[in-house]
Amino acid sequence: MLRQYALKRLFVAIPSLLIASVIVFSLSRFIPGDVVTLMMEENQYAQDLEEMRAKLGLDRPIHVQYVHWMSRALQGDLGESLYTGRSVLSELGRRLPVSLELGAVALFFAVLLGVPIGIVSAVRQDSIKDYVSRSGAILGLSMPGFWLGTLVVVLPAVYWGWSPPIQYRAFETDPWGHLVQFLLPGFLLGIASAAAIMRLTRTQLLEVLRQDYVRTAWAKGLADRAVVLKHSLKNALIPVVTVFGIQVAQVLSGTVVFESIFGLPGMGRFLFDAISERDYPVIQGVNLVIVTTVVGVNLLVDLAYAWLDPRIRY
Repeated sequence: MLRQYALKRLFVAIPSLLIASVIVFSLSRFIPGDVVTLMMEENQYAQDLEEMRAKLGLDRPIHVQYVHWMSRALQGDLGESLYTGRSVLSELGRRLPVSLELGAVALFFAVLLGVPIGIVSAVRQDSIKDYVSRSGAILGLSMPGFWLGTLVVVLPAVYWGWSPPIQYRAFETDPWGHLVQFLLPGFLLGIASAAAIMRLTRTQLLEVLRQDYVRTAWAKGLADRAVVLKHSLKNALIPVVTVFGIQVAQVLSGTVVFESIFGLPGMGRFLFDAISERDYPVIQGVNLVIVTTVVGVNLLVDLAYAWLDPRIRY
């Protein structure tokens, strides 16, 4: 039954990917003005106008362009960067691990902070801990990530003459320094996600704790830890898992800013530079990878539903 459920969700994900690929393909083509003319005027690429148009395939009908681009993408060919002259796929191969590592650290802090604080806040409802937790969550949701990142880099340098490392260190040359450089940006990037997860964990757990079967468990004399963690938490986590999948997309979008602030050569910074340079193939390739990652994560979230609540499989 689980296998059938997984196949059904996979079939649902395929049309989502196709629709997303059409959107990614269309973004640069439907912006106002002639994108090739803008690219040539702003960046002085070393091709004439018609040569650049032919290289990008813009001299063919729009549906032919999409089929050609998509067929190459399915074969692992995302084109070449107009700015660096290197393969987009090879550039992503170098930069994607950096973004994934930063995103993983951010999501780790989001879950590590959000779920336990949400549990404590629900179990100790209307206590000092609850009020402090809820206020902290509102504060975390209110502070823009780029503002936090800028403050953390600028203020210590102004007042104490110190700033966090903004020079990338490869794992091969400095393993410990490589790991440490992701902790601060990952923590800052994960604050908003932790706040959202905390608030939803608290709300859902409070709702579950009011159910009849939970009252029965308490009436039987079970310990608070067993009632909360064993009988209640699993049922309360289904909406939290949904929000976690949404937070993955938010974290991936946040890497664009934090990689630029902390000097990390990841996919987000690559996209930011490509937009600045109007590097057409890079923008398409990076967006396609991001969309595919988000759809894949949401597919895993759907499978997690079936594990948390077997009734969903039916």
